[in-house]
Amino acid sequence: MRITSRDAFAEVLAEARARTRAHDPSRWPVLRQIEGQLEFMARETARGRVPHPDDRGRTHLGPLAAREFAELDPEYADWLAELDYTFARYHVLAGGPPLRRRGVLQVWSGREGFRKLVLEPGVGRTVGTAGADFVVHADRAGSPQFHVVWDGVCAHVQAIDPHRISVGGEPCWVGEMANRGWMQAGRTTYRFLVEDFTPPPAPANPGEAALAALAPLRGLRDAGTLYAIVDAARADRPLELIEESVDPYASLYDGEQGRAFDDVAPYLVRLERGSGLLERLVGEGWGAAWGVFVVSGAEFEVVRRQLRRFLMVELAGEPHRVFFRFYDPRVLRTVAPVLTADQRADFLRHLDAVLYESPHELAAITHA
Repeated sequence: MRITSRDAFAEVLAEARARTRAHDPSRWPVLRQIEGQLEFMARETARGRVPHPDDRGRTHLGPLAAREFAELDPEYADWLAELDYTFARYHVLAGGPPLRRRGVLQVWSGREGFRKLVLEPGVGRTVGTAGADFVVHADRAGSPQFHVVWDGVCAHVQAIDPHRISVGGEPCWVGEMANRGWMQAGRTTYRFLVEDFTPPPAPANPGEAALAALAPLRGLRDAGTLYAIVDAARADRPLELIEESVDPYASLYDGEQGRAFDDVAPYLVRLERGSGLLERLVGEGWGAAWGVFVVSGAEFEVVRRQLRRFLMVELAGEPHRVFFRFYDPRVLRTVAPVLTADQRADFLRHLDAVLYESPHELAAITHA
């Protein structure tokens, strides 16, 4: 799939119109029909317009391309078929230049909530219980429940007999999802997200301190030892970034009661090599107290259990335990200098270091 963004659509549309003219529509009625539909597409998408739903269904270049040009000019036929497919889905195309984005199918309900299946473009996967590529233990169906493939624009899902699925609340055998679509199979709810889909509210302009911090953080990420704790209570954007990423994450809050606070919870994220999430978090969020970084070679659940121990702590003079926002760099700047050796050792159990932004540099709490 070449057309994965609106910029790519405009580029392929221009090439297809030029090729149509080269074929000389005056000599071939079907080319005049194609020329008219291409002009219609250009008009409806000009100057940032998004075609009305009724207009998105008015073209039929795909069948024309397959019938008339599959052998005569296969490249041209492919362009027309892609234009037809993506014009109908123009409203879900990402803005900006074409990027190779991966799809993410995420378990959204039950004890396995937040688990992700990363989908490479064009690679089909099965989801279900026994024998599936992605096994979800919440259901007892005993066989793969559905097949999913991401084409760079939409995720296409198909139930595997005898199972049934629903997409967007509608029961079906086949369906498709764009970014932030959802579906159900058995007792499990899934949602679909697209990597780095939503652009920042304003262009990122990282300062010198942010750029200086990126070098050591990248090294730790590439070594497989870097986690982030992201505070969703600070703004909508940090949660949006980790959701639209391939990096594994989970709330530090547990159970159904914890899920009620999804919009404001702290999240543990394992930053993956080959993902741009680190750069987006630092580039957009440095100085905004979006969270802190954790260095550890331990497994995800080990790190998560350790951090959960400190969500509430005892404080001298307080009759009840209090919330400890250790994932807020402003709090750590106050706490770090007064930690005793025993407190530091307890906090850093299973961890090598906790890194956090300070006004001019990346600061650290370490064992030393």
